[in-house]
Amino acid sequence: MGIFVQQVSAAQIGTSEANNVPKHIEGVLEEFLKRYNELQRLKQKEFVRLIVVLVLGFLCLWSMLFLATAELAVGLSSILVLGFIFSLKQYYQAYKETHHVYINVHILYHHLLGKIEVGFCQHQSPCQCAEAFKQYMWKRYGISFYGTSI
Repeated sequence: MGIFVQQVSAAQIGTSEANNVPKHIEGVLEEFLKRYNELQRLKQKEFVRLIVVLVLGFLCLWSMLFLATAELAVGLSSILVLGFIFSLKQYYQAYKETHHVYINVHILYHHLLGKIEVGFCQHQSPCQCAEAFKQYMWKRYGISFYGTSI
């Protein structure tokens, strides 16, 4: 009878659901997930500000038609225009911030794709580590590493 010995690399860590992520990818993955979550939060913030800009723009355009007196209509319209300009500036700031974080996420995503394709693990024989990692990311976070973009 022989003894079967399986080598276990010390450079791998166990994550939840029994998936192994190599240590050299762990830091990039954590940074990617942090930035990805930040991007999702900023996209929601940008969307809310876009809705506010649209509503205020609509109200600015139609405020003259709904009010009976011209003085009240001009006063309300002026306030709405100021609110529209302020909300437009806020939306533009949120857009720039979202775009900046998106670029960071995009770079980290392609860095992870390169690691998956070239050197995901240090096994000597063919293995399914990269495929298991892709499936884990899809099931757990809804992030696909099967294509070339997020």
